[in-house]
Order: sequence, then structure tokens, then C-alpha cells
Amino acid sequence: MELKQKGASANLGAFKQIKVSLVWTSAVDLDLMAFYKTKDGRSGGVYSDNYAGGSMGDLNAFPFMQLSGDAGVGATGGDNQEDMLVAKLDDFDELFICAVNFTDASAGTNKVFADYDARVEVVTDRGEKHTINLDSRSQGSVAVLAKFSAGFLGSQLLNDSQVMSFEEFKSTVPGASALVLSSKVTLAQKGDSIAIKPKVSSASGGNEVLINLNWNTGAPKKKGFLAGLLGGGEEIDLDLGCFFEMYEGPKSAIQPLGRQNPDGTFGSFNYPPWILHLGDDRSGASSTGENIKINLSQWSNIKRVLIYTYIYEGVPKWAMTDAVVTIKAPGSPEIEVRMGEHRDPRRLCAIALLENNNGQIKVTKEVNFFGDQEEADHHYKWGMRWVAGSKD
Repeated sequence: MELKQKGASANLGAFKQIKVSLVWTSAVDLDLMAFYKTKDGRSGGVYSDNYAGGSMGDLNAFPFMQLSGDAGVGATGGDNQEDMLVAKLDDFDELFICAVNFTDASAGTNKVFADYDARVEVVTDRGEKHTINLDSRSQGSVAVLAKFSAGFLGSQLLNDSQVMSFEEFKSTVPGASALVLSSKVTLAQKGDSIAIKPKVSSASGGNEVLINLNWNTGAPKKKGFLAGLLGGGEEIDLDLGCFFEMYEGPKSAIQPLGRQNPDGTFGSFNYPPWILHLGDDRSGASSTGENIKINLSQWSNIKRVLIYTYIYEGVPKWAMTDAVVTIKAPGSPEIEVRMGEHRDPRRLCAIALLENNNGQIKVTKEVNFFGDQEEADHHYKWGMRWVAGSKD
């Protein structure tokens, strides 16, 4: 049965399980979500854990619904489908089934859902099937498709079709205010970790993991006998680097040293190792600091990456640097790792380890200090051969 018009409804009766499917073929990343208001006033949502704070739900405990997974990542065309199983509606005053167009929402644009050949299918455990097509010509990045309600005669499904902007969606649909496309997670303690599954966008710049190092250079240089005694005034040249290991291929390092090396120590984004250092900031004066980017479309070829920073020039006074590394990936929370008030005299600090965890990126805070890269290599068992390098 097709619920063609807004306001059309169907009585689902009693059920043990309902399957809600979002189906589409166009090259766009749509996400199936459910948001609710309970009879006792609570609100919330079930949506992919690719979003910060997202939960796939639970079929055996509240909210008695569970999302299957995330399809269409990378805005790829084909037979895309996301499913949500619903076992119980008794607790809800309202339950809204929504489709978020991540491709457009993340780019801040609003397009027409009717161009995406998408539909929602609701199938009961008795085999009854109801379809709502996403055929609205209104512009927006979110489609509120259907509304479930529980009544005396059983559960009812209502075509509640409306398309709106992401901002309007968050302000009008119960529970949607908590949804964010990205946010920040701080790994506070050594050993803290988080696993993220980035969402690749077809938009420009949406296919990379950006790793940024920012720091303070230290106090302005002072002159005189007292400054010498206190050891103040030295500006600190802090550099960003990484070890990388491929599943098939070399293990090596990327750092702003030894540019004369014919193999290059700045790496490459479009060719192996799919990791590129964007340039050396020798002063720390750059507002963007130093950056390394990883080609996200090639993450499956990379086993692990160790992010480190080292003091090339200046006295190792880490507490003065206020160094912070941020890791940004599309559709995932920004991850922040701060070094803190460390006073270790060694020149190199391994800050974070990125590991390929079945396609996800597992980020672990390290903050381990070493005398040089070779010592760090031995600790993390990379097994490389080291020679001295210098900046041009």
C-alpha cells in the first residue's frame, strides 16, 4: 500500500516487529533516523554512531528500536538501503522517521529530495508493506517522512512528509536538537581512545583526515645576564611528523627534514603512502600551525600512523608550548589531544596513534617522550633504519 499524500495513514494493528527501510539509488549519502517524544516527556533519537553521541539503539530495551548500519557512505550510487527494526511503540507519544541528506547538510546546502529516487518502506511481521516516496520538490537537507503513534486500536503510520533545512529540523522535531554533524572530543588521559568511522563526501575537501599541530613559540627573546640565568626567551621550533605502516608496502616516516631526499620526506596525498605533510612552520607564528593530511579514500591501505612532534631548535620546554593536536575527519567529531604541562627534557613526544580498526580510525592518546625518532621507533616496534637529517 502506497501512502501517496501527506496525511494519508494506515493502521498497523498489533505487531511483534516492524521493519522500516530507507531505499535509494542516487549518488547521495542519506541517513535513516528516528526521533521521539515519550509519554512521560522524554525526547531523543536513534541514529548512526558515525555522528557524535549517536546510538544505533537497542531492540530488547528502551527505545526498543535498532538501526542496521550506515549505507551510501561516500555518496555512491547503487542499491543503497538502511534498515531500522522497531519492536515496541507503547512508550512513545510521537515517533518520527526522518532522512538526513548528509551530503548536503555537511556542505550547508539544500537540494530537492525528489531527485534522489528514494523511498521509505514499512513492513510488519505479518508481511504488510506500506511505502512513502520522497517526491517533495521543496528544498532542504532533511525529510521528515513518517510518524508513528500508538492508539487504542493499535499502532498507526502517518505520511508526515515535509522537507526542511537542518537548522529548522533541529528546532522543530522532538529530540533532534542533540544531533550534530560534528563536535569535539578531547582525549584527556594517556591511553584514552575513540574509534570513528568518517563519512566521505563527494564535495571538494571531503576525502581527507586533517591532523593539525598548533603551539605557542615561547616568550620573546630577552637579553642580559638575568635572562641567561633563568633560561627564558628562547623561541621553540616545534615540528609535526608521523610514522606510517602500510598493509602492503613500506614503513617509513614523514617529517619536515631532509627535503633533499629523492624519495621525499613530505609524502604524497595522491600516491603511496597517501599521507602528505603540508609544510614546515619554523616559528609557530602561522595561525594554522603545521598540518598532515591522509587520503581517506585510501585508508584501507594504511595499517597505522603514529603522530609525533619534536623540538628541532630551542630548549625542550614542553610546558611553554601549550601544544595541541587536532584530528578532523568528515562526519566525525573533531578529536583533540593536548600535551599538558609536561617538563620532560627529551625532544620528541609521540602524541597519538591512529590504527585501522576494520575500516574505522581508532585514535589513542599516547604522550610518550623519547630522545629522538629512532628511540620512538624501537618503542613502537616500527623497525626502520635511521640516518641524520636536517632542514634546508
